[in-house]
Amino acid sequence: MNVLARTLDARSVGLSAVGKLAAADVATLLALVLAGELRHAVDVVGNPGRVLVTAAPFLLGWFLVAALVGAYGDRAFAGGVDTAKLTVGAWLGGAGIGLTLRGTSYLAGDSPLSFALVMMGLGSLALGVVRPLVVSRLGARA
Repeated sequence: MNVLARTLDARSVGLSAVGKLAAADVATLLALVLAGELRHAVDVVGNPGRVLVTAAPFLLGWFLVAALVGAYGDRAFAGGVDTAKLTVGAWLGGAGIGLTLRGTSYLAGDSPLSFALVMMGLGSLALGVVRPLVVSRLGARA
């Protein structure tokens, strides 16, 4: 077992499945941010970097918390409600980090309560639905 597998607590899950799940997470979070930018009439074609700038603190927060709680380990591949519960818990922590980072003077944007509730709620819904579906499609269960 290599160092990455031990770090992720992915003892019985292949790293290729972990990579596919991580790619699905990135796609889901980028889609969530893109939908928000479009909802607020941001010209994402003329300013494509804006989506990445908005998503970056949330992606950082997600991957940090996900690694710490084992959201890429064997428990993440349990499937169904177990996967959804682990995902939502990790997302709430990761979103909290993302919101905190956005509230600093180092990153563009801010973190009003309405934005926090939308990101936490819709992010929980999006990841809580997508991840169990991806896990079931991968067929990689611990």
